[in-house]
Amino acid sequence: MRAYVWALLAFSVSAVAQQAAPASPATLTGQVMGHVVCGDTNQPARFATVQLIGEHPPASPIFDTEAMAKDPDFEKSIGKAMAAVMKGGNSNLSAVTALDGAFTMEKVPPGNYWVVAQFAGYLSPLSQLSPIERAKASSDALKAVQSSAEKIEIQPNVSVRVDIRLERGASISGTIRYDDGSPAPGVTPMLITLDKDGKWKDMGVISTIPASSDDQGHYRISGLLPGKYAVKATLPTTQVSVGLGAMPSVHTSLGDMLLVYSGGALHQKDIKPVEVSSGDDVNGIDVVFPIDNLHSVAGSVVAKTDSHAVNSGWVSLEETDTKVQVRGASIEQDGTFRLNYVLEGQYILKVAGAADKEFASIGGTLAFMLPGKTLKTYGPIEMPIALKNDSTGLVLQVPDLSATPAPSPAAVAPAAAQ
Repeated sequence: MRAYVWALLAFSVSAVAQQAAPASPATLTGQVMGHVVCGDTNQPARFATVQLIGEHPPASPIFDTEAMAKDPDFEKSIGKAMAAVMKGGNSNLSAVTALDGAFTMEKVPPGNYWVVAQFAGYLSPLSQLSPIERAKASSDALKAVQSSAEKIEIQPNVSVRVDIRLERGASISGTIRYDDGSPAPGVTPMLITLDKDGKWKDMGVISTIPASSDDQGHYRISGLLPGKYAVKATLPTTQVSVGLGAMPSVHTSLGDMLLVYSGGALHQKDIKPVEVSSGDDVNGIDVVFPIDNLHSVAGSVVAKTDSHAVNSGWVSLEETDTKVQVRGASIEQDGTFRLNYVLEGQYILKVAGAADKEFASIGGTLAFMLPGKTLKTYGPIEMPIALKNDSTGLVLQVPDLSATPAPSPAAVAPAAAQ
């Protein structure tokens, strides 16, 4: 279905047999140069990005979830991944176009590459991939890029010219607001698309820099392939305030992130997809947060052996029928957790990654970033919840990993329900 779309991306590639600057035998490299033009205006794509994707692109360690799951110290694993990302790399394999749309990449190692340009509102060979798929750089993702991007071969001391013509994609727009009519500014809309198998695929945020709703709640997502889409959003419970001094204040509450969908849908199963064709601008795709009939789920996580509070881990709530996770929050250092703004319905409450930790003595934001010492880890548990009112005072008992897991939900004892 998507093959014909990429026919719109007209690439002309020519190898120029001119010599680049002399280089030593150990550092022989080539050069890539060219222009990027907007197909609908014939004007330069100014400050667009151009990347060379090799035959074996490195995956981002942040999204190597399988490796992280095998690490008994999850926080330490996250720290390693962040350190790897901070090292950067491959900076010579990308460029930004100038005011005339021109770009140049020097000192490109010999090899085969696929040329990808990206510009807000326009299609690229990466448009069909979610941010996570891009970061994982799987063989399927690489094949998707190779099937639509132009291939070039870099040889030592040879300059290759690549001129790229981009075609504008479709867009959807609307407002994000509360059901009393007031706008919801500062909310980041996230795109989902309906695949051929009838399942929703999370496309995440379709830009390097997320675009949030403005002060009137307006949003717009552009550069879309033809297809069926919807938009989801969560309450803007993470906020940054900047006052006087060097450090901003960060306020976040993952447990309050109510998730809703466009078209008035409160659950994924109720979504009505919006179909767009090439170049369509579809407006009125609104997202509305309810403010009434919302409930809380709260309690504490304790070790089943001696009932002491477990001070680290993750509590999540997923819909029973769709298995969609609608909420999640970290276990606090006193063992408590709280999930607010939960819709009435049938859910499964889960605990994963529970552990006793010895946290760093330093406080504030740095304490969150520094990995603590793991003293003991516990097994996962889950329990069903039929939520019609607030359900608080729950006591979730996690078993030792060495012990035989108890049948769900025997490891969970609700102490009080309101």
